[in-house]
Amino acid sequence: MASRRMETKPVITCLKTLLVVYSFVFWITGAILLAVGLWGKFMLGAYISIIADSSTNAPYVLIGTGTCIIVFGLFGCFATCRGSPWMLKLVRARRS
Repeated sequence: MASRRMETKPVITCLKTLLVVYSFVFWITGAILLAVGLWGKFMLGAYISIIADSSTNAPYVLIGTGTCIIVFGLFGCFATCRGSPWMLKLVRARRS
């Protein structure tokens, strides 16, 4: 009986909205990581090479991680808006 109450339209709309907001926050986090990685690579490259004896891969790691998070965040938003269960399961498996 409790499962029937959770299938009402307002509850589903609320859950979809929360999931889109979560995916958007996830996407923003990826954009911030990407921006910090690009900033570190292009603006701080000379300073990083002076400080470190060998070249560091930190900017590349931030750029790659930010890009992956942006892609999965966008995929999560599209999956939520379309209401596709298999797409949501795929995104959930990647975030875990």
